[in-house]
Amino acid sequence: MELGSLISQVGDLEKVIRDHINTHRYQVDLLQDSSNWNQICSSLDVIGDTMFAIGSYGASEFPKDSGLQYIYTYGLLQSLFLQQDALRHLSEAFDIQLNPSPTLMEIRGIRNASIGHPTKQNQKGERFYNYISRMSMSKHGFDLLRHSEHRNFDVVNVDIPAMVKNQLAEVISGYTVIADKLAEADRMHKKRFKSSLLRDVFPSAMGYFFEKIGQGIWAHSPGDREFGRSNLRMLRETYEKFQSALEERNELSEYAKFDLDQYFHAIERLEGYFAGSSESMEEPDARIYWSYLRNEHAGFTQIAEEIDEQYRK
Repeated sequence: MELGSLISQVGDLEKVIRDHINTHRYQVDLLQDSSNWNQICSSLDVIGDTMFAIGSYGASEFPKDSGLQYIYTYGLLQSLFLQQDALRHLSEAFDIQLNPSPTLMEIRGIRNASIGHPTKQNQKGERFYNYISRMSMSKHGFDLLRHSEHRNFDVVNVDIPAMVKNQLAEVISGYTVIADKLAEADRMHKKRFKSSLLRDVFPSAMGYFFEKIGQGIWAHSPGDREFGRSNLRMLRETYEKFQSALEERNELSEYAKFDLDQYFHAIERLEGYFAGSSESMEEPDARIYWSYLRNEHAGFTQIAEEIDEQYRK
């Protein structure tokens, strides 16, 4: 598979995971453990950053200057090493066990021998001294010369394009495991509330509530005012149920919470008017608050319908 296609697949899977953690209903829970949240964000960023490094390496001309050749080679191998750590730490944050494959371990071993601990490397009870052959360095790799303490000598041909493609295939596999688990968690969450629609929190008599509240403001008989007050109480109870339903689904965003606080404030002001406990509230003021409650209701029903639509999907 071409490098560009592999990079594109990694990017698509990264977006799936980012969309999940930035969805309010899941972000609320994740943010409760700030250390774990930061581990997720750091891991995603490092994987994304190393993908930029890998993409630029693949698209750029290999330098002719020997010093820059080393920088390019060191940087590419270190990017692969960091990427492996980031994928492992990302899966760990989601409580997923991703065991490194033999392919990843081989790539890690080449990095360690080439640029990690080349001058004194202990491996499987034996000590090695490693050298990158300057003459062999190119965009396609290099020869790694290895001497052991027992005077054994070996030459390892390092194929960088093959290493990169093999590692990205493993990253795609690991990302897919994580994305599948998150998708399953999302499916189970939505299944739990699929038959309990938020829209149903609002009874069909909502229009009647607003009508009788308005009549209670305009009317001057005690009976009409008390009837308006009782309908205002039912309006409050309805919106308390709506807020509880949002909280139960982890769908109560900061914006929705702010709007609901404003709505409950208007209800409280009208409750004071009906009870006669608010000396500053006159009939024109009460009409303004009543109009606000009636008009803002449509926005909340739209929020309910949008969330219900997500859960139906």
